[in-house]
Amino acid sequence: MAQDPELAKIYLEQADQVYAEAKDAIEIAKDIYIQAAEADTMNVRANYMAGILYLETVNRDYSTEYFERVKRLDPKYRFNIDYLLGRGYQYGLEFEKALKYFNAYKQRLMANRGYRGGDRTSVYDVNDRIEECKNAKEIIGMPSSYTIEHVGEDVNSSWPDYAPVLNKDETVMIFTSRRQEENTNENVDKDNFYFEDIYISKRKGVTWSKAKNIGQNINTLYHDSNLFLSGDGKTLYIYSDEGNGDIYYSTENANEEWSKPKPLEGRINSQGFAEQSIWVSDDGEFMMFASNRPGGYGGFDIYGCYKEDGQWKRPFNMGPEINTKLDEDGPFMAKDGVTIYFSSRGHKGFGGFDVFTSKYDDKSQKWTSPKNLGYPVNTVDDEVYFHPTSDGERGYLASVREEGLGFTDIYMVKHVGDLGITARERIAELKKTENNFVTDEELKIKQLIDSVLNISAYQVYFDVNSIDVLPSHEERLKDMANFVKVHQNLGIQISAFASSDGNPRYNYELSNKRAQSVLKFFLDQGIEQDRLAARGFGVLTGMVEDKSRKAEVKILDLSRFYE
Repeated sequence: MAQDPELAKIYLEQADQVYAEAKDAIEIAKDIYIQAAEADTMNVRANYMAGILYLETVNRDYSTEYFERVKRLDPKYRFNIDYLLGRGYQYGLEFEKALKYFNAYKQRLMANRGYRGGDRTSVYDVNDRIEECKNAKEIIGMPSSYTIEHVGEDVNSSWPDYAPVLNKDETVMIFTSRRQEENTNENVDKDNFYFEDIYISKRKGVTWSKAKNIGQNINTLYHDSNLFLSGDGKTLYIYSDEGNGDIYYSTENANEEWSKPKPLEGRINSQGFAEQSIWVSDDGEFMMFASNRPGGYGGFDIYGCYKEDGQWKRPFNMGPEINTKLDEDGPFMAKDGVTIYFSSRGHKGFGGFDVFTSKYDDKSQKWTSPKNLGYPVNTVDDEVYFHPTSDGERGYLASVREEGLGFTDIYMVKHVGDLGITARERIAELKKTENNFVTDEELKIKQLIDSVLNISAYQVYFDVNSIDVLPSHEERLKDMANFVKVHQNLGIQISAFASSDGNPRYNYELSNKRAQSVLKFFLDQGIEQDRLAARGFGVLTGMVEDKSRKAEVKILDLSRFYE
């Protein structure tokens, strides 16, 4: 590649100026640093800054290309260059490579115990990263039964958007944003982002309306953020900086006007400590919230509280099965009253906050061991404030993703990996009609089903980097759909894969999109969603390149699952 040090110097000077002026121009600065690095691949500082800016924004795994150059050109340019490389590979889900660099950095740290430079990362941090990578290798080997969809530009912006809360029927979404548009304060905070304001969007059909500022009764000139919306959409719980962090609430009247927020009554808000999330039952008789008040297991813990005679009583800690020595946050109880979702730094996860679920066991009177929701719901970034819907089939959260508009965006999570309760009920109805006599027609159907179930799975192949079902597969898939429509005890399982091109994060995302593409094909043919299960598995180990760009489609006898 051509080398032009003078051009690189010009780009560096431009990038330094932009980067110093404002953090909201970080993407512009990153692009110019990248241009400098590409203009002169031998320029160590240009490559280092390109890598650093990738780590501080989105597509963080892209940083490895530039850090690898730095290490190759000058291994001593930064003391923690191996740690930075490990972080980049960790974000790319390449955990073996990440572990190699984390361990290399740890050895360097141990050999230079007296080093105290600004480019030193502590042994505690690197040990945490090593543990996260080990956990992630285990978790990502068990593919999640969820997929992620961006909720669109009418809700999200190029600024941080997060903490979505919804009413029971999913027609109202309220969230926090640090966007410039309609912000109550025209000035930025000291971090060069606009102050937090609360915004609202309403859904008609499948479309969300353009988000609007919820109004000055709630939003002030400073930081305002939402915590929870009641099922009827009429009571909004809000975080306030008062008392080092308290919970307030506002109610909406018949004219769709929100009242001035008032502090939550009772013993929920503590003196001198923070309460930063809340969930309240539909009947208003039970709540959960997160607090760092004394007496917990460490950091922020999740607490419960019951109402008696119209008053909130003394809160109680939810116990060591839920809470750890690190932070727990964002509790949410499912409709069944025994399943809790929450975010944690302390349970086995990818790193940062991950979303977990646990169930209360009446016999043992304890919570079950929390289960990580897995990838793609959880990533190496923070996933907090997961808001499942009343039927448990969807949820909403904010996260940093490659397809986002910038910083954190709000996404809808779909549960697609298990066959639903409706299918189970359908099989039970079928069993009620069974008798001891088998007609010739029923025997033929049984033999036909057995022959279909015994054949190999149908293989759907995709073009490179494509998620589109090719026309050559449509006829066979339609035949499968027609057969399943006739026989109500049958379902379809879709398992999708990707080639080894690209990094693991890209391949997992691609395989999930392929699985959803095939699932949508069957939905369009009139197959009920509860009779379909679709999962992406990333790279199929041991397959040659052209054979791994595929989805396997199997017909299942659902009655086998519900006997």
